[in-house]
Amino acid sequence: MLKSIGIGAELFHKLIENDCYYVDKTPFIRTVFQENKADVMLITRPRRFGKTLTMSTFYDFLALNPENPGDVSRQENWFKDTKIFEDKEFCAKYMGKFPVIFISLKAVSGNDFAGAYDQLGSVVFGMYNSFSYLAESPKLNDAEKDIFKEIASDNNFIRNIENKNKIKDSLGNLLMFLYKHHGVKPVLLIDEYDVPIAKAAYNDYYREMIDIISSFLGNALKTNLYLGRAVLTGCLRAAKESIFTGLNNLKICSVLDTGKDDISQGIGFTEKETGEVLSYYGLTDYYEEVRSNYDGYYFGKNHMYCPWDVMSFCDDNHEKLGEDRNLIIADNYWINTSGNDVIEEFMGFIEPEDVDKMQDLLDGKSITMEVRTSLCYGDLKNHDVKDFWTLLLYTGYLTFDPQYKSAKKNEYRLYIPNEEIRDCFKSKIMDFFETNPDMKNNTNELVKGLFEGGAETVENCLNGLLEKYVSIRDFSVNAPKENYYHGFINGLLAGSTSLIEEQRSNFESGNGYIDLIIKSLKSRGIIVILELKQISNENEDKVLIAEGAIEQILQKKYADPYIKRNDIKAVITYGICFCKKECGVACKKLK
Repeated sequence: MLKSIGIGAELFHKLIENDCYYVDKTPFIRTVFQENKADVMLITRPRRFGKTLTMSTFYDFLALNPENPGDVSRQENWFKDTKIFEDKEFCAKYMGKFPVIFISLKAVSGNDFAGAYDQLGSVVFGMYNSFSYLAESPKLNDAEKDIFKEIASDNNFIRNIENKNKIKDSLGNLLMFLYKHHGVKPVLLIDEYDVPIAKAAYNDYYREMIDIISSFLGNALKTNLYLGRAVLTGCLRAAKESIFTGLNNLKICSVLDTGKDDISQGIGFTEKETGEVLSYYGLTDYYEEVRSNYDGYYFGKNHMYCPWDVMSFCDDNHEKLGEDRNLIIADNYWINTSGNDVIEEFMGFIEPEDVDKMQDLLDGKSITMEVRTSLCYGDLKNHDVKDFWTLLLYTGYLTFDPQYKSAKKNEYRLYIPNEEIRDCFKSKIMDFFETNPDMKNNTNELVKGLFEGGAETVENCLNGLLEKYVSIRDFSVNAPKENYYHGFINGLLAGSTSLIEEQRSNFESGNGYIDLIIKSLKSRGIIVILELKQISNENEDKVLIAEGAIEQILQKKYADPYIKRNDIKAVITYGICFCKKECGVACKKLK
């Protein structure tokens, strides 16, 4: 019987106890805690790559049993079939030997500061209660026990914003309490450390939150005599937030680091591991489909797969092998789980040349850009385009080419890693065009101009929209270039349903096919016919070619059936000639 698949499972011991399939990443424990000599390590990876499971694995292996500190029977049961258990010397030194604080800040994501502070207070309350035995510790003096009990005994106390200084000191104090009780310097594990800062920046309470978080983390990490080792995970390194300022023994492991393979391969699935998972579930024949949809990430010099995608694919499809193989598909699992609004946040602010770079990415090309090694979340509201490309890289929308060598510091060749992410790009861009107020207003003005017969208005609106437009056309076929602009116009008009009663594309009429035809909803009986042209030479007269498009409408009698109809009050024809990000428009009213 095949092992079950623990989709969304983030606790190592639960995976083992429930007999779920586990890709053995346990050697990473040795890499981080023995081979790495830094006091504090920050590991940045995109979401859904298994950061929380990795931290849970660290916790389950390292954490001592407070009731019986010498008892490692739990670890022996959990890790007996793993690679790290074969290293008896390492296990004897590290397994079940440390007091470990393990918290996640993933849930500190309120829409306002009051909500986020309340969530952080709950995290701190839970953290203290996981060490409830400290309240009666003979190694702590009365004042220290009073500090501990004040937080651990009343959830409402620490969640009261008037006690925010207690939160600031809580993590540093707990490290001291644990060291005094056990005589061993504690290990500190903080998962998704940057979520509170990112959410605060997005929801405009950054200053209040950074005041809390920088002290909460900083007091624990900086020159703390009671801290053994600390590991933090997140999407990216926060700069200027003072969390890491002054940390001399800090190691940062980002997706760009091309150092040791052991670190780069510690989170995520390698090609070999992915092949083994597919083989176990009988899905080896679908490796290429999995590769094109979920592969393509580089962490350092290593090709990596997203574990969430690979395991979700197996979970959805392995039982179909005995039913109908035609039902096996590589679905998009990442789009609803990233929790990141980077594209929508920046699309309204990027310049035309950056839109062209977005277009290149969707066309399957790479772009060469400067990437910041760290970001100040508080500066994201400035919508600096360098932050945009950096965020896309660190959040998993882009990856980089490790073979590319640039003479410029921090310059990288970036590209979309796989088809799943390309679909996410398309979805996010469509959301922008459908919901962004400026785009909607410009599109409505365009449609009104079309029904009013205003060539100048139509041309101005189209040129403004073209600056921001990124096509989501299918590049798997060598379609004519006109199709690019056909999709552009068609997509814009489809979003103006309040003004358009009927819209048809490539519609047979007269002696040929109309490119686009729309019928007014508000002014009944008005028909607009559009013929589109595309040129490459910027020196050609676009309006003249647009006038030739109207002549085509007349010669092929596209409009004749509508001119003859009594219920059609007006027929307006447009020729539109596109050249890159500009167009020329000609108009003629036939009825």
